[in-house]
Parts: sequence; C-alpha cells; structure tokens
Amino acid sequence: MPSLEVGTLGGGTILEPQSAMLDMLGVRGPHPTNPGDNARRLARIIGAAVLAGELSLCSALQAGHLVKAHMQHNRSAAPSRAGTPAPPPMTPVSLAMTNAQDKSKSAAAQQRSKR
Repeated sequence: MPSLEVGTLGGGTILEPQSAMLDMLGVRGPHPTNPGDNARRLARIIGAAVLAGELSLCSALQAGHLVKAHMQHNRSAAPSRAGTPAPPPMTPVSLAMTNAQDKSKSAAAQQRSKR
C-alpha cells in the first residue's frame, strides 16, 4: 500500500481515543531521531491488518463459512421493503407543527449568524 496516507502528529491525533491507540501501537508523535519513521510504521501496521482481513475473508469463502453464516442469519434473500414501515401521513396539525419547528430553527440560525 505505497500511497497510504497516515499521520501520527497533529490533526485528530490529539483526541483521546486516537492518541491512546497510537500510544498502544508505539507510534504517537514524531520519531525522536528519524522523522517519518512512526508514520511509516503505522502504515505497515495498517497494511498488515488489511492483509490479514483479506486472507481471513478468502479462507472463509473457500471453506464455505461465509455462505453458511449468511444463510444461518437469513441474509440469503433479497432485501425487501415489506418490513419497513411507511411514514405516518401528514395531517394539518402535524404539518403545522413541522412548519413551526422549521421557522424556529431558522430564527435561531439567524440569531447565531448575527453574532
């Protein structure tokens, strides 16, 4: 995966969950002596995880486990909208309530833009 762009410094790495994962992998922040080494190591870890997932998927396909699991969980049939309820019909009262909510949101948005 030569074009995998990863970062170990800045951006979302300051968020607690992301920072904790980078710490656990030992790649948080810049490398002390070789700039970019931590990012390259993270890219290798991600590439290895993707490759392991692909190998697992291929072996499940070959052994027939993937098909069996889908059949067991009834994912064999084409999806239908029969189980999806239709939205309730709009009555004059519900339509008026929806319009009032839209207007109040617009007023709040206008007040925020004035700040």
